[in-house]
Amino acid sequence: MTADQLLAALFNAGIVISVGATVLSLGMSFTVGQLVSPLRRVWLVIAMVVLNALVIPAVAWGIAKASPMNNQYVPGLVLATLGAGSAASLKATQLARRADLPLAVSLAVVLQLVNIVAVPLWAGKVVTGASISAWDIVKSLLALVLLPLVVGLFVRARYADHATSWQPELVKAANLALVVAIATGIAANWSTIVSMFGSWVSVTAIAIVILAGVLGLLLGGKSAEVRTTTGLVSAFRFGSLGLVIIGTQLNGNPTYLGPAIVFALIDFILPIALAVEIGHRTDATAPAS
Repeated sequence: MTADQLLAALFNAGIVISVGATVLSLGMSFTVGQLVSPLRRVWLVIAMVVLNALVIPAVAWGIAKASPMNNQYVPGLVLATLGAGSAASLKATQLARRADLPLAVSLAVVLQLVNIVAVPLWAGKVVTGASISAWDIVKSLLALVLLPLVVGLFVRARYADHATSWQPELVKAANLALVVAIATGIAANWSTIVSMFGSWVSVTAIAIVILAGVLGLLLGGKSAEVRTTTGLVSAFRFGSLGLVIIGTQLNGNPTYLGPAIVFALIDFILPIALAVEIGHRTDATAPAS
């Protein structure tokens, strides 16, 4: 096995473990009732599904095509924007403090399930001339999202004590696996990625993240907690799904992988920084006990 093949294998394994462990820990964190209750806000849920599964990918594709960035980088960048309901948004809502965490979890679960249908459809349109099997993507999403979620909910319902102790360890494993995936992806495509930072790829990624967050914010209505929640959930794209597609369906092609990793890094740093700032402001304005 060559060094490049080893890095590619570690990249694919890291992404799969990170996504699976994250969703499994998500299922262990809440009961079915807790996840279902916020979904009674039917119109808000429908609006978030439309925004995240249809509007944001379309807007991201339009911005990428209209920007001066090299056209060969457009598919990779857009692939990283297709997935919605990133588990990272849950961490951000915790950091922001002024957010509705049960609503964030419910939206993340719904959006991840919607990904099973939406992501394969979008991927087939975004990448032309490449061999992408919609059924293979669906199988990957079922294995990575639906199965771990069901297992997590079962463990929470049947073995609550174990779920409480296992959930933090799963989060650590997911974070470590994501670090490994990003590190190996960067190592394997270092020259391509370096050439993109400071270029229109990074500028376009920043514009997409900001616009996604603003659109989500507008759906939140008058409640500051709901606005913060919908804004952060929308800003965080589930870039891991795009990386899975690139790794498994497009053979880790650097032309796709480079811009996807750049977007994933920017899409993590910007919303997390915003969440921390919101949290500081919330603490500063909170009345003294």
